[in-house]
Amino acid sequence: MAIKINFILFITLVLLIALPWHAFGSVSADYIPESSITLNISPGPFSHSSVLGAKLGTFIITSTTGVIYSPSFVDIGEASDATHLTGLMKDYTNGPFALNTNDFYIISVAYPNGYGGTPVLQVLYNNVRPIIEWKANTVTQNPFYVELYFVNTNSTNPNAQSGWRKAQYFKLDSPFSLPSNFNPIFSVAVADSPNTNVGTYTSGDIVNEAEGSYVVTNGNDGPNNTPIISPCGYTNPENPGSPGFYYGDVPVLPSVFFNIVDSLTSFTLESAYGTNKVTVTQAHVEVINGVSGDEYEITLIFTDTSSDSSFQLFPSQGIGRPIDYKLFLGDDEVTKAFPLDWTELLPGITNSKDIRISGIKSVDVASNVSGDYEGTITVNITNLD
Repeated sequence: MAIKINFILFITLVLLIALPWHAFGSVSADYIPESSITLNISPGPFSHSSVLGAKLGTFIITSTTGVIYSPSFVDIGEASDATHLTGLMKDYTNGPFALNTNDFYIISVAYPNGYGGTPVLQVLYNNVRPIIEWKANTVTQNPFYVELYFVNTNSTNPNAQSGWRKAQYFKLDSPFSLPSNFNPIFSVAVADSPNTNVGTYTSGDIVNEAEGSYVVTNGNDGPNNTPIISPCGYTNPENPGSPGFYYGDVPVLPSVFFNIVDSLTSFTLESAYGTNKVTVTQAHVEVINGVSGDEYEITLIFTDTSSDSSFQLFPSQGIGRPIDYKLFLGDDEVTKAFPLDWTELLPGITNSKDIRISGIKSVDVASNVSGDYEGTITVNITNLD
């Protein structure tokens, strides 16, 4: 008798796949821009009194493996080499201050041995710049801090003096403007291997992702992922929000606080007939950070909810014809939707004016249905001088 035996063969296939190092570890960064950037003498590690500049921000770079290979800045073309700063400056010690332009540079200051250790400085140039050096290097400081400075020198010696105009040749307590398109945005990149140098994993301003990686910064990946200047970082008080820095302490500009004492008030229509004026509330203005002895003025625009050229009251219930009235700020009649100046405002006190209503026609009231009438006034402040 022949016996047939069936074999079931289980084969386990083991696949060995070569994965890049960053599949097992990753490098990420946070960038903290300075919230208000002003020019100062000897900023950060720059020790010489001739150096004028400002800190722009700080990269905090971390690695899950504890090592960072050949870090660099890429896509830095818009921040490369010299940036022109324009403002009041002079050419020699006893010379006059005049409107002129001076070259400033963005310099990275890296601390591969931690804060307090010897910094490594690099002037941003071309489209790619190593943070430490071009040849392969490994940073074991974790986290790894890299600061950015904007200074009037292109020396990588923190003790060097400025090459041309020293700090004292710039007018203190004055604004300086940058090119209108100054808005540096770039990325940090790293190599995938301890033997890979910066020039190998970058090409032009592009990272060769077979050899290196863009560092995810503030949650963003890829090229041009990090704006260097905060939206509120520029400090030129003459053009707030535009590219520019102030040299010295930024002056605190005066502002105004406007308040209606009683936002909800009532009166009898008869009290505002004809030329009679009834005070319905009071407007208060306080000038904040004003100069004692100076006078200020604001421009107000009063409107209401109606589309008519006159201010109007409407029945609070039901349907009826509106009732026209005149509005006064102090003794000045308000023209609806037209500017009205409030002058001679003094700082340090509460400036007050009555808001009054007049000009209601008795015939309009007599011909309307009885009941309550209401209106809403809106006040816009357009400027403070």
